[in-house]
Amino acid sequence: MVFAAGCGGKDGPADAGTGEDTSEIARAQAMLTAPDPLPARPEVLSLAQAVEARAVREGAGARAVELHRLAARLLERMWRTEGREQDSKEAIDLYRAAAREVGAPGACDAGLAGAILTGDVARDAGTSYAELYRVQRRFAAAPAAKGADAGGGAGTGTGTATGTGSGTCLGRIEALLTSLQAFRPPARVLEAIDEGLAGEGALGVAGSLDGGRPTVRVAGTTPQIVRLEQWPGNESARVVVHLDRPAAHFRVVDEVAAAGHAARTFLELDGVDAGGPPRDAPMAGIVTRVRTEATSTGARVSLDFAGRAYRRVFHLLEPYRVVIDVARNPPGSSPNGARSASRVILDPGHGGSDPGAIGPTGAREKDVTLDIAHRAAPTLAKLGIQVALTRDDDRFVSLEERTARANAFNADLFISIHCNAAEGRGRHGIETYVLDTTRDDLAARVASRENATSQAATAELGSILANMRMADQASRSTKLAELLQRATMSSVRPKFPDAVDGGIHTAGFYVLVGARMPGVLFETSYISNPLEEERLTSGEYKARLADGIVNAVRAYREGR
Repeated sequence: MVFAAGCGGKDGPADAGTGEDTSEIARAQAMLTAPDPLPARPEVLSLAQAVEARAVREGAGARAVELHRLAARLLERMWRTEGREQDSKEAIDLYRAAAREVGAPGACDAGLAGAILTGDVARDAGTSYAELYRVQRRFAAAPAAKGADAGGGAGTGTGTATGTGSGTCLGRIEALLTSLQAFRPPARVLEAIDEGLAGEGALGVAGSLDGGRPTVRVAGTTPQIVRLEQWPGNESARVVVHLDRPAAHFRVVDEVAAAGHAARTFLELDGVDAGGPPRDAPMAGIVTRVRTEATSTGARVSLDFAGRAYRRVFHLLEPYRVVIDVARNPPGSSPNGARSASRVILDPGHGGSDPGAIGPTGAREKDVTLDIAHRAAPTLAKLGIQVALTRDDDRFVSLEERTARANAFNADLFISIHCNAAEGRGRHGIETYVLDTTRDDLAARVASRENATSQAATAELGSILANMRMADQASRSTKLAELLQRATMSSVRPKFPDAVDGGIHTAGFYVLVGARMPGVLFETSYISNPLEEERLTSGEYKARLADGIVNAVRAYREGR
């Protein structure tokens, strides 16, 4: 069953008196009401990303809710116009982000819009009913937002979550549920929704340990463990627990070694289905065994350690997974010395089924990055540096595995090689990124593209990084970035004098999260720019980029 997009009323945040430029917001509002056809797809997506970036900066409150909703409505219109699944997924995520703050004006309306869209995407009236039921149950117990207008419509920012009149958000939900009564799911489905909401708390939101802003559970289903990935090693290991949707809560319990058993870490996933019978997988190295089993409250993943070990646990979004990193040495330590560069890992971005960005004439990022790595590696080896590549041919390697390989190699430096891209073809330049939070919209878009996530998911990384802050490692990463940027420009400009120094930036890149050594992400040039695409297919240009990498590592090793 398909409902009309939106929930009525004029949408959009009021910016009067904020003292900030409102052109992007005004353009977004105008685009929602403009007749078809929409502007070019890159323009719509860029505008949605800009609005969502403002929502993330806003943080919380009615204004953040409305900005999330405005970005969501742009993506929803793109989906209804073009039918691309990714647009609908991102729109639903943004509606849920807007509905997260249950007491805020407009949050219920956002939840309602997201429920309608979810049902439309599924083309299933039963799904529509279940999603609407979840929103009704979440918001029925919510206190009225301060200053809310009980008669406010969707998009005005004044609708209250309480009350059952036809003009309220809950009133509209109840009317829709009545119209869908013939499609009401079985009682066990609605009971599962209630159980999930009860597990999340009255507002449906719960925090997670070791690096989590609150996450929102998807209605009507129980999160389930779908697979475990393991990368063993003697000095470090990584275990990634993949779930089919976000867990409302997880906690980590450590158990010291005692007679009869080794030291252990337990990942307790409350409200999560273990995904089948208990699994027991032996490993070699610092982690000797990984087990998964059901518990009375959900699921448990346990790791047995061989001797002393330090662990770090965090979650990543889109898809949702919990990462457990284990090492002999504490986080932030450098066993090979504070400025050692005897072991370097090069990470050619993308590969296999993931081509990365593609230039105007078809050049593929995955091919360019591998070529640059192959040029840099033998020269580094001639300097007496041990070099490893995260991939040595055209194959797909997940972001989690790339970091795991760097840690297992016990690398001193991690250099991830990429080609940048932008919606417009005019942007150009060579840039280097360091892992950190950012308020730069462009840097956030770059990180979202490399992470293959929405900007909202990448923004969640900020709270994780805050809990993982290692000042010394961050300082050394910045130093490496400075050397790499300077060395590359010195190498490139004699032949290409118009090459643009794009500078050093910070952003949240998944591939750098959990790396135990200084690391940078090197955006060699914009493959979306026709001139720079042509250069990136030139052997001489790639050789000079590789020389920049080599010279930066040499300078880092020499303490410059």
